[in-house]
Formats: sequence, C-alpha cells, structure tokens
Amino acid sequence: MNIVKTASRSETGLVRKTNQDSVLCLPEANVFAVADGMGGGSEGELASRMVCEDLVRAVRAGAYSRRVDEIAGAVSAANARIFEYAKARGFRQMGSTVALLAVDDTGFERGVVGYIGDSRVYRVRGGAAELLTRDHSVGAELDQAVAGAGGRFSARSNPLAHILTRAVGTKEDVQVEWRKVDIAAGDRFVICSDGVHDVVETDALAGLVARGSLEKAADALERKIVACGAPDNYSFVIVEIGGPQ
Repeated sequence: MNIVKTASRSETGLVRKTNQDSVLCLPEANVFAVADGMGGGSEGELASRMVCEDLVRAVRAGAYSRRVDEIAGAVSAANARIFEYAKARGFRQMGSTVALLAVDDTGFERGVVGYIGDSRVYRVRGGAAELLTRDHSVGAELDQAVAGAGGRFSARSNPLAHILTRAVGTKEDVQVEWRKVDIAAGDRFVICSDGVHDVVETDALAGLVARGSLEKAADALERKIVACGAPDNYSFVIVEIGGPQ
C-alpha cells in the first residue's frame, strides 16, 4: 500500500505582526492546501481561515473523482462568505489566495493542483523542482508578455509584482485554475505562500527539500527563509509520496 506523508510550517515571520496564512492537511482525503489572506491583520487572517474551513466541510473521505467538484464548491462558498462579510463591514479589500494538491489514493499515480492568486505548488523530483502553478498577478502577466517579446520582466523587484488579478473573496465570482499532474513514488510536493517563494529561489528550494526526512527538509527550508529575513508570513506543506509498503 502506498502512503502519503506531510510536514508543515506556518509562521508570522520576522517583520509582520500577525500571521494571515492558513495551512490545511486532510490526510483522510489526501487534500493539502495553503491560503494567504489579504486585507489587513484580522481580515486577512479570517479570509484564509474561511477558505480552509469550507474545504474541510466540503471535502470528505471518498471517491477521488469527486474532488474537483468538491473543491470548486468549497472555494465558491468561501468566496461568497468573504465577499459578503467584507461588503457588510465596508472593507475595501479582503480576500485570500489558495493553492492545493489532491492525490488520487486509488493508485497514487495522479493528482490535481488547484490555485487562485500567488500561492504556489512545486513538484520536487530527481533533485529538481518544477513549478506547477501560474501566479495570478500583474507581475506574472507582465513577465509572460515581456518574455513573449523576447525580454525579461523583473517581477521580484517591481512594485506591481504582488498585485493580484485573481483572489478568493474580492469579487462576486472566482474560478479555480486546475492542472492535472502525474505522481511517482518518491515525489515531494511543496505547497507554499509567497512568503516562501519570494525569498527562496526554485533551485535552492529543490536542494533543501529533496533530501532527508520530511521534518529535516521542513526545518532546512524554514532556516533558509529566516536567514533571508522572513519579511512576510511564511507557510508551506511538504507532501511526500511513498512507495509500496
């Protein structure tokens, strides 16, 4: 029988006063997620928590074939709750990103990644990390446009980089972007908020996460984030796909 193991961290960082991130691990359904709230301390924290709460309510142990519909329904429910909550209180901006992985437990050879905003999912295989998501941000769209013209947009240093073009709760409707992924024994997936990928380059992330036990890998990644100043909340889940037991 194949198994899925996880290690996670969610911390305020060295600059922020509150942690607006939320982490979700549902091993009974093989669903794992990170949500990053926006809109000010308590509002952002509540927004990310609402996303995870609705995922818990909607996703139950059962057929993997229902996962996409269950997750889409949960995100729609969270979107409506956040939007109405913010509207009733006159908040100008309240919302959350979400990035998640759902693993098919019938064979552990496939899964689906869903995402909104700039939280990300990476697959680490053979010592290399592959980004499986595409940021819904002005910076990412400019990067894509400039790259198409043969140039390069420096998203990290540009003030437009973190302006989101899609988030849960900021508009009446929102759509999850999906990607099917193949899975092999030994794969490690990293689901993380921008407090991780803004300070840890992809190659460095692969080197930190690919080796050792999950807890040691999580500790190594966290030490790297802190060494880089941890200027934002940082949250991540490392998911490992085991071999036959």
